[in-house]
Amino acid sequence: MKKDLKILVSITMITLIGFLIKAFIAKNYEFLGYWIVLVILFFVVVSIKEKFKLPIISIWLFSIWSILHMAGGLIIINGTRLYDTILIPIIGDPFFILKFDQVIHAYCYVAITMIVYFAMKNYMKDKKALFFFSVLAGVGVGAANEIIEFGMVIFANAAAAVGGYYNNALDLVFNLIGALMGAFIASKIKN
Repeated sequence: MKKDLKILVSITMITLIGFLIKAFIAKNYEFLGYWIVLVILFFVVVSIKEKFKLPIISIWLFSIWSILHMAGGLIIINGTRLYDTILIPIIGDPFFILKFDQVIHAYCYVAITMIVYFAMKNYMKDKKALFFFSVLAGVGVGAANEIIEFGMVIFANAAAAVGGYYNNALDLVFNLIGALMGAFIASKIKN
């Protein structure tokens, strides 16, 4: 493992271990579950870096997302979870746009779709098809993420934390926005 990747892995793991301790202390079983999924995904991404020639920026983006995700659920400011914080009040009830949660969903799928794009770039030469299937894969991973959130509702009794139907639908919309942005950005990076 190269030095820059070792530094990235170290920073990520130290930070995530801090959030793991915070989740244990808070008895936040939802984010204990997410922590396990995040660490597995992070090491999968790191392990495929060389095989798929992923640029280090895509790993950094994923790392930053994993830290922001844990912060979103475990940091509480003035009695409000960071994920529930409205950053810019564009649309109110029942959608509550623009929340930290929505920004993080979009950001996540910028990172995920960039990783998918670079992994598929070695096998697909048609740029339009590469763009389309990268977005499709990013949105598919986003749908899997929503299934994991649903699992947390069931197994960690996290219904109040995760949100309802509007939250789920808006997550999917922001996942798509992020996937489109990620494919576009990746298409402009030379690697």
